[in-house]
Amino acid sequence: MKKDITAEYMHQLMKDSLFKNVDLSRVPQMTGEELRSFTLEQTDAIWGLRAYGDAMGWLVGQFIEDDGSEREDNPLYEEKGQNPLTDWYLQLVELGADLFFHHSFDLDKLEPGLAQHHKEYYEDFTIDNERLVEWLRKTPYRRVAAMVARIMLELEFAKVIRKDDAIQDYYAENCDTTWLDVQKTDQCDKIINDILHATETMKLHRQKGRELGLSDEQRRVVDILWGWAPHDFDEEYVAAAKEVVDAVNEALPDKTFIRSDNAFKVFKEALMPKLVAIVEKYELGLDLTDQYNLTMGYLNEWLYRKYMGDLLNDEFFDE
Repeated sequence: MKKDITAEYMHQLMKDSLFKNVDLSRVPQMTGEELRSFTLEQTDAIWGLRAYGDAMGWLVGQFIEDDGSEREDNPLYEEKGQNPLTDWYLQLVELGADLFFHHSFDLDKLEPGLAQHHKEYYEDFTIDNERLVEWLRKTPYRRVAAMVARIMLELEFAKVIRKDDAIQDYYAENCDTTWLDVQKTDQCDKIINDILHATETMKLHRQKGRELGLSDEQRRVVDILWGWAPHDFDEEYVAAAKEVVDAVNEALPDKTFIRSDNAFKVFKEALMPKLVAIVEKYELGLDLTDQYNLTMGYLNEWLYRKYMGDLLNDEFFDE
């Protein structure tokens, strides 16, 4: 954007690019629910103007730099607080940017009562928020709903990535978003349904583990041994997982021990015969010498992270 671009030019550009058939003269008189509904309606419409949400990307790019800061060369920022239409543009861009970049936000922007008013916005973007789930299923704004569901998925991935491999793979297998063209409402409906079904399935999977008296770690080890989630928590796998967790905890060196990759290899080499014996005891039919099967991939990752501990300096959302 050139430095000599005027606010008048930007208003015309916005009108010609995004609002050709929209009466914006009403905006200065709008307040409260009317303004909220109009903003949501126009946000959904902009997502539908071009394939893959490119129109929303264009709009966000006119106002926001790649690092999230305001574009200093956009003259409309000089009208902030003085021109109601400009102030509305900025509201529209703020919501559009959160959806475009998959950032959590105050859900009451979509509909009063959707926000559960937790300490952090991201805590509301869960399958436990029944009001949000109902809104996602029923709102006519299918494109906005699809992007909200994507935020839910991103937050679910953040909970499990590098921590809960079986669930991570389940989401990757069942919630592929690479094909999503948000302009097409049928694709929006599909991804919303996929994400809601997957997150509900994994919620019930975790819940089943707790009902069986398993800690989160024990449940994850059942998933590791099974090589997938969800499953039926067969008794022999549950029993084996408990013994595996105990064996690993007993084998871990003292916290003051200096950990390294080489030290981990020594630790694992000494530990594996114990784990093989547990697997054989419960007749799980697993080959723990095969480094290329899924169970061993999961097991190696869990053992490494458990061994290295805080040295990995990973941050996770609490479950």
